Amino acid sequence: MPPLEAWQKVLVGESFMGTIHGGLSCVDCHSGDASPQTFETAHVGITADPASGSATSCGICHGSVGTKHQTSLHGSLEGYKQTIRTRSGQATLSPELNAMFDAKCATCHTSCGQCHISRPDAVGGGFNAGHVFIEKPSMTLNCTACHGSRIGEEFRGLHEGIPADTHYNRGMQCTACHNADEIHFAGGSAANRYSIAEAPRCEDCHEVGAENAYHLQHKDDMSCQVCHSQEYKNCYNCHVGTEESGIQQPSELDFKIGKNPLKSARRPYGYVLLRHIPIAPDSYEEWAPGQLTNYEALPTWKMTTPHNIQKNTPQTANCTSSCHNNTELFLTRDDILKLSPQEQAANRDVVVDKVPE
Repeated sequence: MPPLEAWQKVLVGESFMGTIHGGLSCVDCHSGDASPQTFETAHVGITADPASGSATSCGICHGSVGTKHQTSLHGSLEGYKQTIRTRSGQATLSPELNAMFDAKCATCHTSCGQCHISRPDAVGGGFNAGHVFIEKPSMTLNCTACHGSRIGEEFRGLHEGIPADTHYNRGMQCTACHNADEIHFAGGSAANRYSIAEAPRCEDCHEVGAENAYHLQHKDDMSCQVCHSQEYKNCYNCHVGTEESGIQQPSELDFKIGKNPLKSARRPYGYVLLRHIPIAPDSYEEWAPGQLTNYEALPTWKMTTPHNIQKNTPQTANCTSSCHNNTELFLTRDDILKLSPQEQAANRDVVVDKVPE
């Protein structure tokens, strides 16, 4: 085959060629045909991103991991699909909602390669380190490239006046808590990330014992974040509308304690932090008019676990003045009176009727 022009070459570098994956031939992953003598015929049947079909590419060598990824929350986005099914009252999404999901939501789907080789397509793609496969994804190039506007900014202390998470200041990255078992979990029927048994809890590392009277009193009453988180982003009056309307208002920093909407054996707390999310009764009107018929089935103030933990916060300064009797910290009926009648109904079970005295 004649020499290729520079623009036709893909330079993988010596750093890649010396790795296990570099010992494979190109066609082992990318298909195509190694025997022809021309550029065009060699690339017949080529797969540019073999990791997008993880079960049939990565899974060939990595066994169940590639197959599991297809049904993980990162791979399938099942949590979002189930939420839309619930709010629409549809056991199977209508063609209109399916089209909307594929066009708007599925762009955040990530493949094996978008964690271990390149940056996610949703943020522009591009190799992290040439063609080298990276076992542990980069916190900034991969994790917070997608999870940046809330988690990344909170964790790294990018909000003025609010310090970074104590774990970040100790040099910990996302994978310190969110390990491969959680990320690769085959969660085909998982309603959300909190329903996965492998999802981390503070108690996995921090023993809540009798040496702390406050922990002893409240360990089952409230999530750790109620006392140890700081203000975090919430979306108010900004929801997905038409291209003309767009986002109506920017997100705001706030802090609200409410009733736990996701009680389970692993998370038995009565009180948790809630984050207001951008979903309104008419959010999907452009794609599926009138199809959010069951909008009130789920709260728009959802359980959250902000990544801005501190040992000492305003809540821990003095329980009586900082938390008890403090209606500003709790989601009360006065807060939801500002919402539409549909949203008021949706949040009826998370509102705190009586603030602890």
